[in-house]
Amino acid sequence: MLPVFHSARTIVLDCGPSRTALGVFRRKGGRLCLEQYAARAFALPADPGDRWLENTCAAFQSLRSRMKVNGPVVLVLPAHAVLTKLVKTPRVAPAQREKIIRFEAEQKIPYALADVTWDSIVVSENESEMEVLLVAAKLELVEGLCRAAQGSGFHATLVLPSLLGTLAGFRLVQPGRDGSSLVLNLDTRSACLLLTGPAGFAGRTFSLGDSTAIPAPVENLHGDTATVGTIPVSNPVTGQPANIMKTLKTRLPQEITRSVLHFHWQGKMHKPGRLYLTGEGARLPGLGDMLEEALKIPVEQLDLLRAFALTKDATTSGAVEQAPTLTDLVGAAATQLRPSQLVVNLLPLPRRQLASLRRRRPWLIAVAALVIAALLPPMIHFRHVRNAAQKKTASIERELASLREREVRNRAQLQRLGEVRQQIRGLQNVYDRRGSWLGLFADLQDRLVRVEDVWLEKLQAVPDATDAPPRLLVSGRMLDKANPLSKVSPETFDRVKALLASVAASPFVGAVEATRFDNSQPGILRFDFVLVTNPQRPL
Repeated sequence: MLPVFHSARTIVLDCGPSRTALGVFRRKGGRLCLEQYAARAFALPADPGDRWLENTCAAFQSLRSRMKVNGPVVLVLPAHAVLTKLVKTPRVAPAQREKIIRFEAEQKIPYALADVTWDSIVVSENESEMEVLLVAAKLELVEGLCRAAQGSGFHATLVLPSLLGTLAGFRLVQPGRDGSSLVLNLDTRSACLLLTGPAGFAGRTFSLGDSTAIPAPVENLHGDTATVGTIPVSNPVTGQPANIMKTLKTRLPQEITRSVLHFHWQGKMHKPGRLYLTGEGARLPGLGDMLEEALKIPVEQLDLLRAFALTKDATTSGAVEQAPTLTDLVGAAATQLRPSQLVVNLLPLPRRQLASLRRRRPWLIAVAALVIAALLPPMIHFRHVRNAAQKKTASIERELASLREREVRNRAQLQRLGEVRQQIRGLQNVYDRRGSWLGLFADLQDRLVRVEDVWLEKLQAVPDATDAPPRLLVSGRMLDKANPLSKVSPETFDRVKALLASVAASPFVGAVEATRFDNSQPGILRFDFVLVTNPQRPL
């Protein structure tokens, strides 16, 4: 089954210790295809840390002018510029995982986190614990590379450590190999050793010369500190082969054996069945035979050329001759062009956010274009509908103008009619109230006549600010003929009470309140009461 790719094109800058290579890769027929390739080698001085960054930045501009390409780029950092550590932590919920990993980074990285750019990835986990790969590089160094790349027409979107580039390159060559294998990527300043198998991988880097970059001292991924020492040559490929081989024969088998035992003890990795050589040091004559004799396992060079295709331009540019040095370059391209690759990004956070925005920009533009394209036909349709509706509305408005004028006149006439009706109701109320007063007086007179020997002296309206029915204060006298010279008799009291009850029964009266009697004058009974008018017969 062909691998599934998830990107169409990528540019990779491999910043090696003595060589900077630029490759343009594309998907072609289900495989990686190296379309363009160029490399610039530079002399490795006695103190390479002083000039490596300067030489690498200068190489960017040179390679850019030779290949005429620009855009997003993946930068590969060499092993001597990166600190890698594999730490074990308790397995926690994803929400707490970031805090745990940051705590481990503060403990394991021998620099302030503000001075480095770092990233992590979970390599493996079980029910109780997980293994996390921590990777860090000096912020000043990475920023310098990013600025140089930007000045050459590139903008970095991923800064990948050489360790993971080597891992991805090997898995591209041997995607389904059974058993465990060793991969030794040997360059002019450091070595990268990987033990891969079905259970995962473990790795370690160690120095082949002086280095002022991270890590110092060299540390393997399982936390075991091991400084290999300095090989007393400047370049193991072009220097003194006899001295180099003598030093490597002493150092490499010891370090490989010790590392394999350590990997097996830490991660339960199986004994490797084969060693693959790659990198600049793989060209050393007799290195494979020496390692095979010392380690007692088959040793061969990693055949990277069968894992990807080359165009004619890449072939004529020397890619075939430089095949041993292409592992990190091709591996970095594989992390972008095929899924399920372990990737950490040492790009500083501000640049990472900018790169993310640049990656999303074409999609945002495409989405905006699709939205506009989807909305344009409805907009045109509704614009025609709106124009037709406006014309129809204008025609209806012209017809309604005369009707609105007639409606205004009708409303004015109705308002005048309402005012006249209000005036009529007012006059009718005055007329009705005049008749009510006459009716009240006539009714009172009739009731007084029937009682006899009684008269009213005062009838006065009681002031009241509320809307209650009008109240009248009434005063009167009753003559007691049977007792003209003494106090009035009880019969006279009964007659007055009967009179008041008769008044209360009048249709013009609502109630009789506050009655008061005075019999201090001989033969006469004075009485006072408040007459509450009937609201049904308003005065």
